[in-house]
Amino acid sequence: MDFDPVCGKRVDATQSSPNSEYKKKRYFFCSERCKQAFEREAERMRLHELAKVGALLSKGRVRWGLA
Repeated sequence: MDFDPVCGKRVDATQSSPNSEYKKKRYFFCSERCKQAFEREAERMRLHELAKVGALLSKGRVRWGLA
């Protein structure tokens, strides 16, 4: 099971759910509306996803916000 990157709902990637490929990664969505929202702001959502991963992998405390 995957999660819709826009609304966070669980999505079954094996069914014929709406999907989109961005920078060699396939994303699955619960509706066409979420797919269109993702395609409008794909880079911002991808950077947010990478920031979360970076925070999980960094040692010590992570400060969010401006320095």
